[in-house]
Amino acid sequence: MVKKLKKSSLNRRDSAIRLVLMVAIILLVNVVSRLYYLRFDLTAEKRYSISSPTKNMVKNLKDVVTVKVYLGGDLNAGFTRLKESTKNLLAEFRAYGGKNIEYEFIDPMAIENLDERKAVMSDLMQRGLAPTNLTTKSKTESKQQLVFPVALVTYAGREMPVQLLENQMGYSPQEILNNSVISLEYKFANAIKKLIQYRAPRVAFIKGNGELSSVELADIEATLKGLQYQVSEVVLQNSYHISSEIDAIVIAKPRLAFDEKDKFKIDQYIMHGGKVLWLVDGTNAEMDSLKVNRGIQSINSNDLNLDDMLFKYGVRVNNDVVQDINLNNPIPLVVGQMGNAPQTQMFPWYYFPLLVSENSHPIGKNLDPVAAFFASTIDTVGNDGVRKTILLRTTDNAKAQLAPTRIHFGILQSKPNPAYYNQPKLPVAVLLEGEFESVYKNRLSPEFLAASDTIENLKFVDKSKPSKMIVIGDGDIIRSEVRNDSSAYPLGYYMYTKQTFANKDFILNCIEYLIDDSGILETRNKEVKLRLLNSVKVEDEKLKWQLINIALPISIIILLGVVFGFYRRKKYAS
Repeated sequence: MVKKLKKSSLNRRDSAIRLVLMVAIILLVNVVSRLYYLRFDLTAEKRYSISSPTKNMVKNLKDVVTVKVYLGGDLNAGFTRLKESTKNLLAEFRAYGGKNIEYEFIDPMAIENLDERKAVMSDLMQRGLAPTNLTTKSKTESKQQLVFPVALVTYAGREMPVQLLENQMGYSPQEILNNSVISLEYKFANAIKKLIQYRAPRVAFIKGNGELSSVELADIEATLKGLQYQVSEVVLQNSYHISSEIDAIVIAKPRLAFDEKDKFKIDQYIMHGGKVLWLVDGTNAEMDSLKVNRGIQSINSNDLNLDDMLFKYGVRVNNDVVQDINLNNPIPLVVGQMGNAPQTQMFPWYYFPLLVSENSHPIGKNLDPVAAFFASTIDTVGNDGVRKTILLRTTDNAKAQLAPTRIHFGILQSKPNPAYYNQPKLPVAVLLEGEFESVYKNRLSPEFLAASDTIENLKFVDKSKPSKMIVIGDGDIIRSEVRNDSSAYPLGYYMYTKQTFANKDFILNCIEYLIDDSGILETRNKEVKLRLLNSVKVEDEKLKWQLINIALPISIIILLGVVFGFYRRKKYAS
C-alpha cells in the first residue's frame, strides 16, 4: 500500500514538473517570437515577401501611415485576386511596421446615402483616381458595376493617391491584373517614401539653349510637383554654377549650341555628384518643317557642341534619324477633296517609332511602348569604369538614316521592303552608372585652377564619385503636344490616335532612379508567374472537380470513421 502511494505521489510530481516545463516552454517561445520576427514564404517567386528597402522603411516609420483602399463590392475572380493581394501586402507591411501601419477597405458603392456616395466618388476622381467599369458574366446574365481599384495613403496630414490597376495597351485582362499585382509593393512603398521624406527632391530644367517651352513641359512639371518634387528652372547664362543642392537636372531638347562656359557648369555639377537626364536630338528633323515644305525636308546634323562631353562619359548620340516599319505612330495626310473639304487618311509614319524595353531593368519593366519622334540612335563607347544599360530600343525591322539626308512623304506611296530595314534593336536611350571623368581634365590653365580652388562651389573636380546619368536620343519623348488654346495635352498622348503611351511613366522612372538611392524602384523587378486555367476545360469538368475536392474528402473521413468504429467494436466486444 505504501509503495502504491509513493508511486502515485511520484507520478503526480512528474506530471506537475512536465506541466511546468510545458508552460515555461510556451512562455519562452512567445517571448522569443516577440523579440525575433520570422516568416516563411514558400512560393517560387517569393510573392508574399517584401524587399529589404521596403522592410527598412516601414520599420523606421516615425508616425502612423493610414491606407484606405476603395476596392470593394461583388468582384470577379481577377479583381478579387487584386484585392486579396493588396490585403496580403498591407498585412506584410503591418508585420514589419507594427502599429505605425493602419489600413481599411471601403466599398464606395455600398454607401447607402446617395449624396455621400457621390461626394466620395467625386473626391476620388478629382484626385486623378479613375474608376473601372467592371463587367461580370455568367451563363444566365451579364452584370456591370463601377469599381474603384484605388487607394489613398496618408501620413502626417499629407496624402498620396495610388492607382492599383495598371493601364496597359496590348495586354490581356489577365496579364494587366497580374502586372498590377506585381506593381503593388512599388506603388505603396513609393507613396510612403514620398510622404515621409524630410525634404522634397529637387529637379531643375535647364534653360538658355533653346530647350522646350514651359507649355511643352507643363504636364511633366505638374506631375512631378504632385509627387512631392521641388521643380525649378536654371538659366545657365544667368548662373555661375549649378547648385549641388539640386538632385537632378533635365536637359530637354536643346536647339542651340552650348558654349564652353555652360558646358563647364554642367560638367562640374556632374563631378560634384549631380545627376543628369539628357534628351538631345541628333538631327534637326521637325514635323512642322515637313508641313511647311510640302512634305519634304533636308535634315542635317544637330550641332550642340556636346559630343566631346557625352563621348567622355561613355556614349555618342549619332547624327541620324530612326525608321521602324514594325511599330510606329500614324499621321494624317490629305488624299483628295470632297467639295471644299479635304479628305484625309492615316498612314504609318516610320519616323515616329514606338520604342520598347526588352530587359528587366526597373526603369522600363512592364511599361507600354514609348512614343518617339525623329529619334536618333546612341552608341556606347569606351570608358570601362562606366556601366551601360540600354533602356529603350526599336524593334527588329528598323534602320538608321544618316544625316545629311532628305525625308519626305513620298515613302508612303509604296509598301516598305523589309530587306531594307535590317538593323534590329537600335538603342535610343542608355543609362550610364559609374565614376565619370571630367571632360576638362588636363585642359585648364594652372591660373584658373588656382583661382577656382579658393571658392568652394567652384573648386575643380576631375573625377566624380559613383553617379548616374541617362542619355536619350530624342528630345520629344518629354514634350507634351499643345492644343490650339495653348494648353498642353498629357505627356504621352498622341492626338491623332487618341492613345496615351508610356512617355510619362518612363520619364518619371528615369528621374526617380537617378535621384533615389533607397532601392525602392528595384521592387518593380518582382516577378509573379501567371498560371492560367483552361476556362473551357474548367467549365466542362466543373462537377468532376467539385466532387473530387468536396465530396471525396468527406467520403474518406466517413469511411475511416466506419472502419475505426468497426475495429473498436470487434476489439472490445471480445
